[in-house]
Amino acid sequence: MLPLHATLALVLMLVLASSHAPAGAAGQEKDEPGTVHINAVKDPEMRTYRAIAAGLDTFDAQHALAPAVPQLRFQVEGRDGEALEGERPLARIAADDFSIPLNLDEQARFSVPRSQAAWDARAELILNRKKSDVRVETWVRTPGLADNQYRMGDIRLDCRVKIAIGKAEAPFWVVGLVNGFLLTSDWCSWFKGAIPRGGDRNWPHSAGAKLAGATLRDGERSMALKVSGKSFRVPIGDTSWSNDALVEVSYAPAEDAAAQAAAPALTRTAAETPKTAP
Repeated sequence: MLPLHATLALVLMLVLASSHAPAGAAGQEKDEPGTVHINAVKDPEMRTYRAIAAGLDTFDAQHALAPAVPQLRFQVEGRDGEALEGERPLARIAADDFSIPLNLDEQARFSVPRSQAAWDARAELILNRKKSDVRVETWVRTPGLADNQYRMGDIRLDCRVKIAIGKAEAPFWVVGLVNGFLLTSDWCSWFKGAIPRGGDRNWPHSAGAKLAGATLRDGERSMALKVSGKSFRVPIGDTSWSNDALVEVSYAPAEDAAAQAAAPALTRTAAETPKTAP
């Protein structure tokens, strides 16, 4: 039998992967001179607007976890969590009869506006990249942190936003299955307490490059965290660690040079040059 945390991971993967179901009406636009059709890409990366709106609602409701984060943003990255290579993608919110272009900065990050029209039309977020090549992830980060630092409250809020989006896009039966499995509808709250026989309830968080180690610090207190590849596992449900606690990561030796270019590219808040989808 799989350990409980491994079983949970498989179930959550079902929920989050369900967000990549085929789109409906967004690919039925009329040709216009000079238009670049994002839907011309076969099997593009996409998410439903209603699921994104659920993430926006959760961010607003739980903003106290990360009060210095000005807004929920999203980031386009490689399918395995690596920094995006090549030209920045184009993105938009689209339905049958309208399209809202989105601005992507130099790190391929963007925000999504509130739109009643997009909600009513069951619009979708569409990128001009195949979903086999890229993915769209939430990006919650307090300004001013060092490139190798992650704030606990940011990670807790990111968990809640991710779960809200995943629930909104998952089939009803999958949500019911996970609720029954966890014995709660508040999935992020499950990540607390100890699991017998070597398991854990720590939330995995990506650092964008292969890691050598990670340490959680809160005042004079510190604890080494488990790392696996590009992710570290953090005890978001342990309230003895404050929202201001920081995770400091170190990158694997072979990744040191690349980390200076790749990992900080996921976190820097330097001057941005927006790119707009036509």
